Amino acid sequence: MTSANAPAVAEICVRLDGLPLAIELAAARIKVLPPQALLARLGQRLAVLTSGARDVPARQQTLRNTIEWSYQLLDAEEQLLFKRLSVFVGGCTLEAIEAVCTTLDTESASWHVLDGVASLIDKSLLQQTEQEGDEPRLVMLETIREYGLEVLAASGEMETTRQAHALYNLTLAEEAEPELGGPQQTMWLERLEREYDNLRTALRWSLERGEVVHGSEMALRLAGALRRFWEVRGHWSEGWNFLERGLAGSKGAAGPVKLKALKAAAHLAHVQGDIDRAEALSEECLARCQELGDTAGIALSLRVLGLIAWSRCNFVVAYSRTEESLALFREVGDKEGTAWSLNNLASIVSQQGEYARAISLKEEALALFEALGNIEGIAFSLFGLAWVLFISEGDPAKVRTLLEESLALCREVGHKDGIVITLSLLGEVFLQQGDTVKARLLLEESVALSRELGYRHGTAESLSLFGRVEALEGDYAEARAFYEESLAIEREVGDNLSIAFYLEGLADVVAVQGDPKWAARLWGVAEALREAMGTPLPPVDRTAYERAVAAVHTQLGEKTFAAAWAEGRKMTPEQALTTQGKTMIPTWPTSATPTKSPTVSPDGLSARELEVLRLLATGLTDAQIAEQLVLSLHTIHAHLRTIYSKLGVTSRSAATRYAFEHQLV
Repeated sequence: MTSANAPAVAEICVRLDGLPLAIELAAARIKVLPPQALLARLGQRLAVLTSGARDVPARQQTLRNTIEWSYQLLDAEEQLLFKRLSVFVGGCTLEAIEAVCTTLDTESASWHVLDGVASLIDKSLLQQTEQEGDEPRLVMLETIREYGLEVLAASGEMETTRQAHALYNLTLAEEAEPELGGPQQTMWLERLEREYDNLRTALRWSLERGEVVHGSEMALRLAGALRRFWEVRGHWSEGWNFLERGLAGSKGAAGPVKLKALKAAAHLAHVQGDIDRAEALSEECLARCQELGDTAGIALSLRVLGLIAWSRCNFVVAYSRTEESLALFREVGDKEGTAWSLNNLASIVSQQGEYARAISLKEEALALFEALGNIEGIAFSLFGLAWVLFISEGDPAKVRTLLEESLALCREVGHKDGIVITLSLLGEVFLQQGDTVKARLLLEESVALSRELGYRHGTAESLSLFGRVEALEGDYAEARAFYEESLAIEREVGDNLSIAFYLEGLADVVAVQGDPKWAARLWGVAEALREAMGTPLPPVDRTAYERAVAAVHTQLGEKTFAAAWAEGRKMTPEQALTTQGKTMIPTWPTSATPTKSPTVSPDGLSARELEVLRLLATGLTDAQIAEQLVLSLHTIHAHLRTIYSKLGVTSRSAATRYAFEHQLV
């Protein structure tokens, strides 16, 4: 064992499910294959793990022989069940097994399945894991499952079994879909998350089959049904890839099925920030819905197009499309659609300074979501109310209460981008109150989660708020770097409203750094952007803004100040930024207190990640690490995923070994 091969050795043990014989056979291969090379070959572990030793029983000479010996001891019904179980990935429920067996054999009674499962558990070919409040989950070790797939393929039953598996998962997804907007939302989201490996497998099989037979409705139906799950749980890029692939092979698919998939793809393209693609898909959806006379579909397409116009800061078009969407949803009696359109309309009018109307619209949306029991909708309405109250300088205590309630609900349903935006605004609230320690903790989690999601707007928003934290603590170089990174992200996204905010923040910083003329130009650019969009500076920011502008005005004098401001009004944001030289690269904040020279590990771990790794290596649980660092458990999990990725490991033991070998503990 060396520091170089230890991670590979640990990963081999994980991939072999900790089976002693499998590990012993792997060790015998080290003479020929170094650990990393052996690891690369474990996709076909049964072929690799063969022992030439003649002094052990034949069944122990290869891993396949050992499992085959156990398989041959099963009776015919048990062997059939064992083969069918191998198509499940990441485990399954008894209900799922019964459904697949019933599809394959209508004479198969559920009690036969139950007896067979009990026998396979007794023979250690199947494991049972307890789940609070649910039926036990049944899991087959991957090494054993690989053998099961081999015998299933040899029997000629692979295609029919995979089809039955895909059909069950389609039924599950379509059963869950209407529940994801109601009071059982959390339970169904959790269930889909538990079954996600099986849902993925079913989707891949359906898509591969569709490519062979020139179009598979099953893939499109399954992808369309999973849209809200993907959106809420943050599986954006994966969901988009499945939908894109399904739509590419959708020739011959029924119109309504394809239309539903198009709507789902438009949604996911929008949340990922691919505005052009989202618009093209939404326009196609709108045209198809108009041809079919699908009023609810027209309303949904218009709502997404309104969001797209809002993303581009075209508030006139955003308002028009959202208002039309609202009217159509009311016409067909779609309460959920009505509530979401009310929410969007409120956000649009609040950007234009109509705060009283925005609050009224948000409250109407909240009442509808509460009547429906839609937790996601309630959370977003509470956040929206808090946001309008905050920017209009409403009751700070009420803002905090609404945000904390919204955050709790977002965590309950696992709505990741909802958590991001709520954490950001809560961090901003603490910033307004001068509590930079609490703001840092909230913003650190927000950035970690938004980066995990690939949520660029959320990342930019949180980084800009870190700029404000650094400015409040007097580190203006660091503050400037954060604002410049936020601007770089938003310039890619094309969000002019956010660009205006960040330019104003950057201007505050460079004015203090001794460049008042540049500050005046930046304010001029931001003012021109706001005028073009019709979005005034919110009341919550006006006092600090006017104070900073007045100070620069006094410093430069009327003539120089006015000339610089006017010059800025004629510039693009890019021109205003590039005229000042190279952009600085910010240092990511690593703790609740400023750390100006973070320690960096050989594998690029940040100071916070090193902190987490050190505590993990001492044997603390994730919850204990969170408590000690005063972070949420979710943030610790996000850090651990990043640590494992950087170190190239997948387990706590491998990460611990790394920590000891690099003398971090």
